Amino acid sequence: MMNLLLSFSLLTLTLASPSHTNHDAHAILHVPRALPTTGLHIGLNKPLLTGYSLTWQEEFTYPSTTLKQPSTSKWLYDIGKSYPGGPANWGQNELQTYTKAVENIRITPEGTLLIVPRKKSNGVWTSSRIETVRKDFKAQRGGKVFVEARVKTGCAYAEKQQGIWNAFWAMGSSFRGNYQNWPFASEWDILEVINGQNTIHNVLHCGVAPGGSCNEFIGLGNGGRTWTKCQWHYIGFEVDRTQVTAGGVELWRQNTLTWYVDGVRTHQVTGRDVNDYETWSQIAYQGHFLLLNVAVGGDWPGSPNEKTVDGAGVRLEVDYVRVWNR
Repeated sequence: MMNLLLSFSLLTLTLASPSHTNHDAHAILHVPRALPTTGLHIGLNKPLLTGYSLTWQEEFTYPSTTLKQPSTSKWLYDIGKSYPGGPANWGQNELQTYTKAVENIRITPEGTLLIVPRKKSNGVWTSSRIETVRKDFKAQRGGKVFVEARVKTGCAYAEKQQGIWNAFWAMGSSFRGNYQNWPFASEWDILEVINGQNTIHNVLHCGVAPGGSCNEFIGLGNGGRTWTKCQWHYIGFEVDRTQVTAGGVELWRQNTLTWYVDGVRTHQVTGRDVNDYETWSQIAYQGHFLLLNVAVGGDWPGSPNEKTVDGAGVRLEVDYVRVWNR
């Protein structure tokens, strides 16, 4: 993990991406404040990040004598069974109650975040869900945004993870405070792993439901790609708005959303796939906030059964989360 408060002013990224041939071979990042630097130049997403500047980061490296949980200066804690005025059971018939208890969410001495589902003696499940205070993560017109994280899902055998739902995702800013505004606000599912399967799902939700531009309630997904639980992976998600004519007209149908696992593209959606400008503007042009959680049960994974375990075997572990722009 990184050491905090190491200041820097220049960071040179020298890796070139074969799939991003228009990137500069060398990019100098001008950062006006003290930031940790160790590790920013490594990882399987790094060849994709040539030319990007670091916008926001959470390294989960806090002084052990002060913060043992994610800082409220960066994160909001979702509590209970729903948002205020929002659909019950988080709109998915989930079983857990979200808490901010240390038994459900904490920072490890190694500087990683753990989200740990627990089953109480009365059969009630608890877990945790957090979302970034900032809700303005987006690609500027003519530019790009890249969201990345280093993530590990639980090590228990799949038969012991029935009903466990790991997620790293984002919601459009218009959803905050208007919790009936789904799916129009747009949802980027950057990582979803259910039931301990060796599969990661990348999905876009948008428009109206049922049906609409994103085929709700299913969404526009990749059908699942290979995932190895109990191992660290580099997750990446990019919004690309660089398709602008010499006359300044943005070719929105050529905008892209692209998902990556360990630097390899796993899914892509274009403006042409959605084919509705108003919907696409919610997806690709407005700010978003990021979320991390482990749910229990729900319409998609189904309910846990007598073999489902709680605790460390079904936890979500996160090394860092970073947002880059160019």
